[in-house]
This record gives sequence, C-alpha cells and structure tokens, in this order.
Amino acid sequence: MDKEIFKLSKQANKRRLVEYLNEQTEDEINHLVRYKLDDYHAANDVDTTLLLRAIMLGSPVEYGQQCLQRRFTVIACVIQWLSTEDKEKPEKTKQASAIVNLILPEIELLSTPMLQTAGKMITDIIHECSTIQLRLLDILIKIWNVLVAAGEYNELSDIFDSLFEAKWHPQLIVGIASALNDMELSNSQLETALKHMTKKISNIEIEEVPPFIWQLLLISRKGHKRLVLEGIFNYFNHCSEIDTSRVEGTVMLHLSFALKQDQDLGNELFKLVKNKKSGSLELFDVACLLTAARIHRLQDIIFDFFKVSIITIYKDNEKLQKRCSWISEYFPLEANKYSQVLLDITDKSATAGWDQVIQTLCQLAMILIDTAANAGNPFINNQNTIKLRSNGLEEDSPMEKVAQLGINILLRLFKYHDVVRSEILEQMTSRIVSRANSAIDFLKLLARIIQGYPDIAEKYLNNIKDTLDILSFLPLPTAEHLLKAIRPLLTTNEQFQDGLILVLRKSLFAKDFDGREMAVKGFLNLLHEQLIEIGQDKDIGQQFLAVQGVAYEILGLLRRCFSQQYEIRACTYKGLGSLSLEHTNFAGDIFESLYTQFMKSYEKDENIINPIRVENCIENANNGGYPTLLEPVHILIANLVKALEATSTASISSFTADTIAQFKNNMQSFIDRLSKANLEDFELDKSANFDMATHIGLRNNQHANFLLGVYEIAMEYVFSINGITRESCENILNLFKKRKVLIGVLKDASTKEKSRKNASITSQPCISLRFVSKIFQAVFSLDSTSEGMIESTRDLRSDIDFAHFIITRACDSLRSAIDDPYCQQDDEHVTSSIEICKTCMSILAREDSDSIFANQQSSAKKTQSVLGSIATSILTIMEMVSRVWPEKLLEFLKYLVANSAPENSTKSKNRVIIEIVMQLKEVILKYLSGRTPIYKETSNVMRIITFLCDNLEKNDDDFIVQSRFVVSWLNSLAQERPIEEVSLVKDVITLLIQLCAMMGEFDTIQNICEDIHQFTGDLDILQEESQREQQQPIKYRIVNYKTFAVITSKIFEFLDTSFDDLTWCIGRLKICASLRSFDNVAKEFESTLCQRLISVMSILSELVKSVLTDVHAESLFKTLAKAYKTLHTLVKYKLNFAQDVSPCFVNVISKCGSEITEKMYKFLTVYGQSQSQDSSAIDRSKKKSRKKEVDVKRKAKIQRESKMIPNLIFAVEQFERHLIQLSRKSRVDFMQYMKRSTSRDFKIQLDRVMQQESSDEEEDIKNKRPNFDDDNSTGESSKRARLA
Repeated sequence: MDKEIFKLSKQANKRRLVEYLNEQTEDEINHLVRYKLDDYHAANDVDTTLLLRAIMLGSPVEYGQQCLQRRFTVIACVIQWLSTEDKEKPEKTKQASAIVNLILPEIELLSTPMLQTAGKMITDIIHECSTIQLRLLDILIKIWNVLVAAGEYNELSDIFDSLFEAKWHPQLIVGIASALNDMELSNSQLETALKHMTKKISNIEIEEVPPFIWQLLLISRKGHKRLVLEGIFNYFNHCSEIDTSRVEGTVMLHLSFALKQDQDLGNELFKLVKNKKSGSLELFDVACLLTAARIHRLQDIIFDFFKVSIITIYKDNEKLQKRCSWISEYFPLEANKYSQVLLDITDKSATAGWDQVIQTLCQLAMILIDTAANAGNPFINNQNTIKLRSNGLEEDSPMEKVAQLGINILLRLFKYHDVVRSEILEQMTSRIVSRANSAIDFLKLLARIIQGYPDIAEKYLNNIKDTLDILSFLPLPTAEHLLKAIRPLLTTNEQFQDGLILVLRKSLFAKDFDGREMAVKGFLNLLHEQLIEIGQDKDIGQQFLAVQGVAYEILGLLRRCFSQQYEIRACTYKGLGSLSLEHTNFAGDIFESLYTQFMKSYEKDENIINPIRVENCIENANNGGYPTLLEPVHILIANLVKALEATSTASISSFTADTIAQFKNNMQSFIDRLSKANLEDFELDKSANFDMATHIGLRNNQHANFLLGVYEIAMEYVFSINGITRESCENILNLFKKRKVLIGVLKDASTKEKSRKNASITSQPCISLRFVSKIFQAVFSLDSTSEGMIESTRDLRSDIDFAHFIITRACDSLRSAIDDPYCQQDDEHVTSSIEICKTCMSILAREDSDSIFANQQSSAKKTQSVLGSIATSILTIMEMVSRVWPEKLLEFLKYLVANSAPENSTKSKNRVIIEIVMQLKEVILKYLSGRTPIYKETSNVMRIITFLCDNLEKNDDDFIVQSRFVVSWLNSLAQERPIEEVSLVKDVITLLIQLCAMMGEFDTIQNICEDIHQFTGDLDILQEESQREQQQPIKYRIVNYKTFAVITSKIFEFLDTSFDDLTWCIGRLKICASLRSFDNVAKEFESTLCQRLISVMSILSELVKSVLTDVHAESLFKTLAKAYKTLHTLVKYKLNFAQDVSPCFVNVISKCGSEITEKMYKFLTVYGQSQSQDSSAIDRSKKKSRKKEVDVKRKAKIQRESKMIPNLIFAVEQFERHLIQLSRKSRVDFMQYMKRSTSRDFKIQLDRVMQQESSDEEEDIKNKRPNFDDDNSTGESSKRARLA
C-alpha cells in the first residue's frame, strides 16, 4: 500500500491518489501510518516523511469530511507515536523533527472539534507523567494558537485546565515552559501559568533549573514580572535540602541578560528588593541586585539604594541599642547580619563562581568608604588631624562601621580575585595623591593587605612603590599611616627597604617641615622593625650581622636630626627613648648617642650655677636676633633617663658602663646646681622682660618653658636614683617649689600682643607614667606603705600644689604612654591605671569635707580642689581605658571594688559597676553631710557615676534590677537634699532621667514634673499669696529657685528625645505590621508603644498646666510641636489598620485631647496675655539708654514666636485632619476627645512689626529724647500677636 500511495503521489493529477485513499479504510490507514512511523531506515525505499506527505496530498480539505478525517487520523497517529521517547533509537528524534515540521502547517486546516480532540490527546499524554518527544509540544503550541485565532475560548479553557491539572514529568517542565512562551495566553491564564510554574522549580533536577528560569524570564516579557522574580527568589532563598550554589551563577547571568533586554524587568527587580523591609536582605536577592548594577541605567539607583540602606541600618541599630532597646523584642535589628550578607557574597564570588558580582562589589565598597569619610562637613579634610590612640582609634559610630564594612569587602576581594587587585591599589593611590578624606581608610586597608596576605602583596610592590615617590609631599597623618602600613614589607624585601631609605634620606633635608618630621618617623619605624628582627634572630650569622648593620646605619642617620629644628629633635629624642625601653639590647647604643648630644648643652664648669648652656638651646639669644628654640633639653634628658632605665635590665659593654657612670656624675652635679640656683641665676626673676612682643621677652619665655620641663625630669631622676627617702623627698619638693615660683612669675609677667596677660601657662609633660604611678602611691596611699615612708612623704602630701601637679600629670603621662607608637606596653599601662585609680578611690573614701584636700586651693586660684582633681582624674582614666582597652574594662573595674578578689570573681559587669557606684554613693553622702558641704567635688564624683551607668549592659538580665538601686538612691537624694549647686543638680537629674527612661519607668520623672507644676503655679488658678501658702509641699527638695531652670531644661531635653525616638519606633512598627500582617507580635508592639507614649504625654501634660515663661515657654512650644508630629505619625500608621483599634490607642487619643490639647490652648491664651502686660510695663518703665537693647531682644523674641506658634498650630491641624479620616474609616468617634478651639484663627503680622520698628528708629533720629506716651505704648503692644 505504501508503494502505491507513493507512486500515485508522483502523478501530476492527484485525483487517482484521492480515490485510492478513499478506498482504504481508516484502520488500514492508521495501521500503515503507525507501521511507517517506526520504520527509521526507509524499508522498501519509501521514506516515512514522504509517505505522510503523500497521504496529506491525497486528502484535500475541499474533497469532504472523509479527507479531513484522514488528515486527523495521520495527526493522531503522529501524536501517539510522539507520546513515548525511545532513547535506544536515536533515529527517532531526527525523524520526529521532520514529521512535525511536515504536519504543523496542516493543523490549521482541521476543524475546531478535531483541534480540541488533538489537544486533549496531548494533555492526556502529559497526564501519564512519562517522558515524551518534546516536538509533541510544538503540535500543542500550534493547536493552541489556531484555536486562539479562531476565538474558541471554551475549548481553550478545557485544554488549559487539563494541562495544569496534570502532574508533569520533571523532564517535561522546561519544555512546557518553553511551549507556554510561544502560546498566546490571556492575562489571567498567564498569571495562573506562572504561579503554577514557579512552584515547579523545586520539582526539577538542579541542572535543569537555569534553563527553566530562563524560560520564565522570557515569559515575563508578557507580564507579571514581579511574580516570576518572587518565585525565583523564594526558591533560592528557602531551598535548604539541596546545594544550589553551582547553578546560582548561571541563573544570575541569565537574569543579567534578561535585564539588558527588558528595562521594566530591571525596575521591577529593584522595587522588589527595595520593598523587602525586613532587617536583613537575602543573600541571593542582593547578589542579583549587584548583578543588575552592571547595567549602566540601573547602576546609580542600585548603588544609592545600598549606600542609604547600609548607613540607615547602622544608624538605626545605634539608636536601638542606646535608647530604644525595648523594641528589640518585637523588631530585632542586627546590622551585623545585614553586612554579613555582603561579605558572604564576596566569599561566594570565589567559591561559587559568581564572577559577575566582583566589579560591582568593588565599586560598592569604595563608595561606602568614600561616603563614610565625607560624612559631616565635606569641606573639612580629615587628613589634617592625627587620631591619637588615647582618643580611641576604632570608634563605634555608624559611619566608622560603614567604612569598616567597605574595607572588609575590598580585603576579601583582594584575597580571592586577581582581576581587581590592581584596580584596588590604583584607586588607593589615586585617593592618597588627591588627598581625599578616605585616604586614611584606604591606608588601613593597605595595612591589612600587607599584614594578612604578604605573598600576594609582594607581586604588587610596584604599585605600592608609586606612593613612596610622593611620600614627602603627603600630609603628615597620611604619611604616618602609609609608613605604618608598609612596615611588614621592610624586613621581607631588601630592595623595597633600600628604596624607602633613599626616599627618607631625601626627605630628611626637605624644605617642608612635615616632610622632615615624616622622614624621622619613617627612620624610627625602620629601626623598630630591624630591632624586632634582631631580637627574634638568636643565631649570629650573616643575616643577623646584615640586619644589625642596617640598624646602626639608621641610627647614624637619626643622629643627623640632632642638628635640625627644635620639633625634629624632640621627635627623634622621643622615638629613640621609647625604642630603648622596647628593645633593651639596643639601649646602650641609644644612650651613648643621646648622652653625646646632652653634653653639648650641659655646662661642665661646676662653678657656674646654671647647668644648662642656654646659648646652645636658644638660637640668637645674645645678639639681638629673633630667638628660636633649638634644643629641647628637657625632652633630651627625659629620654636619656628612659635609656638609662633600659640599660639596667640589659647586658652592656664596659664602654657604655663608663658612659653611664659619667652621666650619673654629671646629673648629680646638674641636680645639685639646679636645686641651689634661683631664678635670678637664670635671669628669669620678676625683673626680667617677658613681653612676647619683644625679642628678649620671647627668649625669656622660651627659656622658662623648657626650664619647667627640666625641673620635672629632675624630680623623676632624683626619685629613680634614690627612691623614697627623706632627702630625696626634700630634694623633689625643693625642685617643685622652684618650678612653682617660675610658673608664678610667668603668670604675673608674661604678656602677649597688646600687653594682654598670658593666663594659660602650660608645659609639655616630660615625666614617665612609671614615675607618676610610683610616687602617686607613695605619697597618697596610706594602706600599703610603711611608717617611715609615710613620714618621708608627709611634706609632699601636705603641699597642695604638689598634690595637684602629681594628680594632673598622672592623666597626662598615661595619655602620652598610650600614644607612644614605639613602646606599646599595654599590660603595664593597665596595671598603672589600676593602681592610680585604686589610690584615688581610697582618697575619696578617706577624706571628707573638712579635709585640706577639699578646702585649701592651690596657688592657681582658678583650679579646683585636690579632691575635685582626683575625681576628674578617675573619670579621665576610666574613659581612656574604655576607649583603648574596652575588653579589659571589666577586669579594670573589678580591681576597684573594695574587698574584692578579681581573679576569682564571677560577677557580671552590671553587678561590678553597681558595687562601685554604691561605694561612690557613700562618698557623695559624706561630702554632702559635712559641716560645709562640698558641692563641686560631689559633682565631679557624680560624673564618674554617670560614666559607669553609661557602661551598663542594657541587654543583660540584671540590668533593671541593678539600675533600680541607683534610681532609688538618686530619687531619695533629690527628695531629701535641698541642693542649690546647679552643676550638681544637672548631673543628678540627667542621670536619674536617663536611667528611668532606659528602664521604662516614668513615674519618677512625672513626680518631678508635678513638683515643677506645683512650683510654678497652675494655669487654672490665679494664685494669690494666701493660696500659695495653702499649696501642698513640694516632694523634691532639689526643686528650688536656683535649680528650677536647669531641671526644667533637662525635662524638655528628655521629652524632645523621647518624641523623636517614638516617631522612629512608629516607623519600625509600620514595617513590622506589614511584614507580619498585623499578627499578635505587631499588636503587642503597638500596645507597648502606646503605653510609653501615654507615659511621656503624662509628663508633658504636667508642664502644659504649669505657668511657664520666657525660654521655658518657647521650649514647651517646640516640644508640643514634636508631640503632635509623633501623634500624627501614629494616626497615619493606624489608617492602614483602621479595623483593629486597640484600647491603648484610644487611651492615647483620649490623653492627648483631655490633658494636652485643651490645656495647650489655655496656655497660649494666658501666655499671650502675660506677654502683652509685660510689653506695656516695659514701655512705661524703659529709659533712653536701654530702649534700643530692649527693642532688639523683643524683636528677636517676636521673630522666634512667629515661627514656633504657627508650626505648633499646623502640627495640631495635621494631626486632627488625619484623626478625622481615621474616625470615618474605623467608625470610632475619636473627635469626641478633641476640643477644637476658636483661638487658633490668628496671624502674627510680621510686616507690621518691621514697619513699627523702622518708624521707631526714624523717631529716635529726629528726637534726642524719646517721649513715652500712651500712644507709643499702644503701638508697642500691637507687636504682640492676638491669641484670643
């Protein structure tokens, strides 16, 4: 039959073929087609495709239903044949492709029922959940599109429902997705299809995910882009059973290509990620957004989004930790998780092959660093300020954390990817050369790169060397950071080291002073590294000798600095002295170098009473030239003493020993002559000229300044050689008294330009921390010293000025020791800090208000008492310990607890802090209970307590319990003590309010406000003297006429901060409610927030009822405006959830209406009337001499009120407008609680005020004497706004 059909098909006239086929039954045709479909080798020379073509040619549609049915039979057979996939016969795929291509055009000729039947056949095949030939889906596409063109929507619906009710074989999912892309779907069908298909992602094999997602992205061009993106993100974010990392990179590449083709898809992706307002973004979401940032049109908005989001999350996290920790239970906000997402993406860019995010991550990190560096004033260059270690180098500010995140990202990118290393170093060099604010942060990155990955950094030495060429032209702080960053390279690469030495040698004689100082510090760094290597190398070999040779060469270069400017010499001496302490094996050589220099300024002739050659220390001292300091002899001697101390613990040569003996002999003569010499011997007595405007006066001032330092270091030398003896104490006291006399002369005689007194006489601290710590304990500690030592130090202890000097120098010496870059002996510094603070604490506990330390002032009249200085020193040392060694703060505090064993103590940090606070509480009560209370000293102690309370761990379980002890004590102190010292009251009230706010207990604050209300009077009562006598007594005796102003100001500061924080919390509540669909957690969050708002409004209501005037009334206006803005924000939030109105929310509105709004209008009325009366009284009583001054003050006040009062009324209007909308939407009448006043319809006519002022000025010009009549009084009173 097949041969006959094929033969007839070749004839030009197909009539015979039609007749022949009509003679055959349908079953015969069906059997023949099925047989030939499985014939892959063209048996009997009749190809299957040609046979089917012949049958189609013999079945023209115009010949009737029989031919049409025959066509359908062929197509049905093909569909059945394609329903199975025979992998053992690869020829079937080729044949299937040819046959489908043949019959696709013929499908258009079938009738609608036939098309429906064929489509149903295909969906039934898919229902069987087996593998099929994918070309079968092409037939389905053709059938679908033909039916769509014919408008047969009922048939389409049946096929669509049948298709999506089927359980698809996993291998068919990608093919069906491709088919749906070619099918003409309605919008509803497209949405249904995409929802169904996004759920199918998890059902396919992991290798099939990228092509399937690509098909989804193609389909998304028709619509519902967000649905597709959400499905993709949900799969990768929540698929934890299998590892999807190996296909995520491919998917992101597909997404990137799709974004380039479809702009709307990119916009939808950005909106989707942006609207995810949870605390941290998902890893895959952020990676896709970073991939999208490679597209130029999306780059700026994506980088801006990341920048703003990261900065906001860190700022919000800081606010949450400091003031709003109570919301962490409902809305946890951890910025570290947010940043960890970016760091994880950086890691995955190496492990998972996410190459497409490398460049965007690099750009983003640099943007973060630059943004953090330029935060604040963009015109201030941060490179001009040197950040000292004692001030805390690593701050916890949000912008510092943003910069640190950028540095961490670039560090990991440099570690993983060679492609960005050159770019990172080039950008770093660019910012250094251009002196950008971010240069310091990039140098921190360079330091971490060199320290963490020295092998990688070695390959890019040429990039780093480029910065050395401009080293001498950089700002000094930048140059210091660069030198510090490259220090590890100096010992590993000799060529790099030689290049740096060459640059530094040139800079050593540069014209620029900063360049010289930079060269000195560079050589000191080099010497430090060489000495470290010498100390580590125990074998004396060629390497050891080479390193030692370099060290001696550098020391020789540093000796050249001994002949340079004063500041260069001082820098060199300090560096060498510190290195001698750190590297005692080199101390002898340093000592010899410094000793040789010292002998140039030392007067060897013992018959001359002045042991210093002044002409060698001050240039042009005798010839009338402009005097210039040359030799900082006091700094030289101080570092000689350091080197001498270092040699005592090291093995030295006999030559060095002889040099030390000579130095000791010379220093003994130096000390003896210094002790005997009077100011007349130095020509610095009161008769000397100290006028800074003259050459001789400037010379004498310079001489006196370094002589002050010489006296200090002489005291240290005496102590270090002789220890604590009666003779040494007398010698030290004698030297100190001579120093005190010299300071007195300078204060009395030293003048600046225009003969003004030089009141601030300051000298640079020269004495070491070790000396200060030992003599401090010897002089002030009575617990662990012998009776002989107490007797020896009695004179020192009784000298108030010496006590002041030692206490002040304790903090200065600790700061200098911490900031020393070459001698980081942190353990010794912490130990000294502990010893000094323990001694200070014992003094505070031992002394009382009758002590000479409290009552006798030093010779400097403006200085505080010794007890005050001790308290200030404790606070300063605690602050430095917390900044520099935050991890050691708890250990430090444990040592300060009386009768405590820190080694075995397991107390929590809060417990330790509260125990110290209780110790200080006894000190304060003792100071206040004496015969003459000492308020200033008490205020200083209170500041220590404030610092300790600031360091309480707010997230610990015992925070509220421990804090309640302090609150209870402060509350009783405020109630029982009628303190009138403003500074002390300010500290007490500030700490009390702060702790109550952190604990969430506002009753105490409200009680204080009730007393303020009672003290100022009530608006509703026109109080007379008799009524004042019948008032209830004030509970808090701390509230009085002297302290009322500062207490009220602190209350307003608290209220302003509270309303700002609550407004921020409402924003977090809105996010929480939208994410959780207003579940129980969101409801509890809202309830807690409303309770806090009610508490704060209760405090405010007491102030609204009070008769406040002047600045306090203005503060009330500002606070009320903030309160209504907060309420406005809360109402706007509630409009989104109007159907769920909680009783707490109703209470907030009720409280606002009954206790604030109503009283506010009354306050405005009374305030306006009182201002009018005051204005009239001033007009009647003012005199000519004060008219202009009074008018200026009144004018400024009117201008302030012209903004404050309208702002307040506008805030009220906005709040009530949205409250009306909420009432309609929730069907709860909130306006029943609000009283709308008619006194708001006023307008301050500022132009009339200005006109009146100008007319007054003209009248003053015309008339010499002003005429204050009733008309003028009336005119002046018209300036005030009509409030009622």
